[in-house]
Amino acid sequence: MALTKTRKVVYISLGILLIGLVVLRILLPGILLRYVNRQLTRIDGYTGHVEDIDVALFRGAYTIDSIRLDKKSGKIPVPFFSAHEIDISIEWRALFNGKIVAEIEADRPKLNFVKGPTEATSQTDIDKDWTDVVDKLMPFKLNHFQVNNGEVHYRDFHSSPKVDVLAQHIEISARNLSNAKRDKDALPSPVTATADVYDGKVTVNMKMNALAKQPTFDLNTRMTTLSLVKLNDFLKAYGNFDVEKGTISLYTEAAAKDGRISGYTKPVIKDLKVVNWKEDKENPAKLVWESIVEGVAWVLNNKKEDQIATRAKFEGNIKDPDVNAWVIVGQLLRNAFIEALYPSLENSVNINSVGKQDEKKTFLQEIFDKDRKENNAPDDKKKSKKELRKERRKEKREEREKRREERKKENTASKNQ
Repeated sequence: MALTKTRKVVYISLGILLIGLVVLRILLPGILLRYVNRQLTRIDGYTGHVEDIDVALFRGAYTIDSIRLDKKSGKIPVPFFSAHEIDISIEWRALFNGKIVAEIEADRPKLNFVKGPTEATSQTDIDKDWTDVVDKLMPFKLNHFQVNNGEVHYRDFHSSPKVDVLAQHIEISARNLSNAKRDKDALPSPVTATADVYDGKVTVNMKMNALAKQPTFDLNTRMTTLSLVKLNDFLKAYGNFDVEKGTISLYTEAAAKDGRISGYTKPVIKDLKVVNWKEDKENPAKLVWESIVEGVAWVLNNKKEDQIATRAKFEGNIKDPDVNAWVIVGQLLRNAFIEALYPSLENSVNINSVGKQDEKKTFLQEIFDKDRKENNAPDDKKKSKKELRKERRKEKREEREKRREERKKENTASKNQ
């Protein structure tokens, strides 16, 4: 009889618990939806809205469906931020390390940076209110952040022509942000990212300490063979010229700690052609200006490699690093007349090099310095001339294949018309 009573108590308790979970599961999405939408109204200058929220109790997660954040001025036709879905959950793997932390996975997020003539028609920065809201939406510290198939736009609705520069297919993975693994490394959080930008590919590799009071990271990023032709609206709007062909690549290394930063960026323009005599002859002023641009480009072009390149070094206080314009000019001249800058990362910057003063060189030393050859090499060990020639031939083949594909697409499009 006692056993039967005990069983009844257990069954009743389980029943009450089950009913409680069912009621909680029914009520919780509505409660969370109102809470999230209320938080989104507290971002200064912006208004936000979420369509729906799904709750997964057993996974310790909730999913935000169709979020949108717009500027309150109403003068910008696109939202600052939107996403198809954002999943916020407990990161169960971190429990094995004795920490309860959160992870966020954003599906198809989109950021729109907009430049306008006034503050009301611009949205170009992220206020601290955004991070405060994100903190309130998560009950635990963020440890893993994932972006799937994202987009970033730079738009100008007031320029002529209108500008829309797009980076798409963005994939980002940032792990161990709260150091749940208790890693003793000075930079315990790895971050990787990739994106497609106008036939070019962007790759980012970074290690960072997200818990440090000041930015602490070691970064390298490369953007390869972005089509300048597809940037013509941007070039027309801000440079008053366009190009007939050409690509640009960008290689950057940077490291920061203790409020200081050190690094360089190396832009490389290949196969540039600006003037189109058939199209531009009807506009003499434009033809003259584009002829000047192409003339300067011809002077600065390394004829053997058909490239314009320079190397801009920056170092000093992270809020206002020093950049020497004369060194940039010197590197332009060096690439044109002495030795072509190699289109790759140099692997010359790391967290240990921050704050160390290099020997200062004069303008002429920057141009003629023989030691620069070592820094210009893509690896710590300099490659042989034969290997370099092979790589250059391979790059040229790939560029020719790209141009062939572009011509095929143009021919197909003209036939369809």
